[in-house]
Amino acid sequence: MAKKLLLIILFITANVSAQVNSHDQYSFEGGYGLGISGKPGITQLSHFDVGFRYMITEYWGIKFDFGSDQFRTDKEGYAQEIGTDYKRISFNVVNNLGRQINMRELSPNLNLLAHAGLGYSYIKPVGVATSDSVDSIGNVIIGITPQYYIIENIALHADVAYIVNFSQHKDFDGFSRYLGVKSFVGGMANVSLGLTFYFGPNGSNADWR
Repeated sequence: MAKKLLLIILFITANVSAQVNSHDQYSFEGGYGLGISGKPGITQLSHFDVGFRYMITEYWGIKFDFGSDQFRTDKEGYAQEIGTDYKRISFNVVNNLGRQINMRELSPNLNLLAHAGLGYSYIKPVGVATSDSVDSIGNVIIGITPQYYIIENIALHADVAYIVNFSQHKDFDGFSRYLGVKSFVGGMANVSLGLTFYFGPNGSNADWR
């Protein structure tokens, strides 16, 4: 009985391992686009992001990404533009939503990913009296990533993401919203366009095969 159970466990393990190894996928992505801030509502074509994604199976993966934004605005009494530099890192769980909804039936060149995760952000004021201070905050990010297959191992993607900032003290014009240490929950969005490059022995299998 014990031998049979051991054989069953080994058989299941081998099958799971084979499935994972046939779908594991590595990719690097970069994009450029819009940053849309919370208060005072600045929209700037200055967003840049890069990310590394690993798909464990054809449905689920993880992604580490870095994003950078600049928000600038004119304010009475200041000779130059003021604002903030915003940078974030985040760790995401990725779902291949296109496979879940059989998007291939619509077109073999289209796919859709969804991602959500946690990370760290900082906001650095620029051009204001408190320019030497940095607002360190935590973030939650959620987004969707439509993809278009171009050629082997290269895909075009767009990404629409919303970021919630916890314990934020400064608005995106660089000024503190409240006196003292009182914080608030802030938010911003990114809309970008970029390329995904696949590498590794399985190429783009998890996304497109």
